[in-house]
Amino acid sequence: MTKLGLLANALVELDEEGALNLAREIVAAGDVPALSVLNVCQQAMRVVGERYERREYYLEGLIVAGEIFSEVVDLVQPEGMQVSAEEAVGTVVLATVRGDIHDIGKNLFASSLRGFGFRVVDMGVDVPPARILDEVVDTRPDVVCLSGLITVAFQSMKTTAGLIRQHGSDLGYVPPIILGGGTVDDKVCRYVKGHSWSTDAAEGVRICRRFVEKARAGAAGPEPFV
Repeated sequence: MTKLGLLANALVELDEEGALNLAREIVAAGDVPALSVLNVCQQAMRVVGERYERREYYLEGLIVAGEIFSEVVDLVQPEGMQVSAEEAVGTVVLATVRGDIHDIGKNLFASSLRGFGFRVVDMGVDVPPARILDEVVDTRPDVVCLSGLITVAFQSMKTTAGLIRQHGSDLGYVPPIILGGGTVDDKVCRYVKGHSWSTDAAEGVRICRRFVEKARAGAAGPEPFV
């Protein structure tokens, strides 16, 4: 089995020491692109998720896997080496909204975005709508991603999305607003008036890439609010 295969297996088995040692060896060898490492880890994370769904793993297992994944990302693409705005696939403003302090999913998603070449402005947790708008004004991101797990977050998402829309004329555009979190679904997305949603980090990255590619191909604005 290749070192990439061994790394994936270590992540699936929640072997932190083994996974990190393998990641260090791969980085030291310098013959495997970071994206290849992260693709393999994404696949491993999906296996972990499947085990969780089959109740072979509990929530603690998901948390441990997420932490290992983040540590591997830090090794293959350290924070200080985050791509510049000019080099990035796109820029994403990411926040867990006001009233919610859950960040495991958000952090995993941020790591996934960075692994696939995005510049991520991670604002943290319990972020008020006005602060998110200020960051959108300053950064002018390609995509805004709002995370929340508890129901009180849905109103904050709605308020934030509405505030961004209200300032669309001043901004000159309305960035696509993507929702994430384990309890988000189509009904929540319609309530918030977001452009899309996902409960899966890898799928969330694909959604962001789709919006960025559409915009850079010259398509007019984001898709209509649902």
